[in-house]
Amino acid sequence: MTAEGQAPARDERFPKAVRLLRRREFLEVQEGGQKIPSDCLLGLARPNGKPYSRVGLTVSSKVGNAVVRARLRRLLRELFRKRRAQWPPGVDVVLVVRQSAKDASFPEMSRAFDGVTRKLQRLFPSGPRESAR
Repeated sequence: MTAEGQAPARDERFPKAVRLLRRREFLEVQEGGQKIPSDCLLGLARPNGKPYSRVGLTVSSKVGNAVVRARLRRLLRELFRKRRAQWPPGVDVVLVVRQSAKDASFPEMSRAFDGVTRKLQRLFPSGPRESAR
């Protein structure tokens, strides 16, 4: 719910359909995906054959303690929710957080996320988007 008591717009939700949930899904992308480096993030992308993109997040314990890792995951989920429409449809992406992200501010993480988005658009040019439910 928003501050005004209204539900968020449908396209800003984070349903299970747009998440990579199983280990097998992560491994398929990590083994067969294209690398997309961007500052404190590394994206691994692979076509998924679906009309929408999905994202998975990987934050190693080397990055920081549980509090730091949870903060980074929340931040990346929020960036994906707000900017999902800019991603080409039909792509699975695993975002691997690098150690340098531990001390990164929101604008720095946002720039890194936008870098991954731009490279995805170049690697996977697309037609019209369909939304995931």
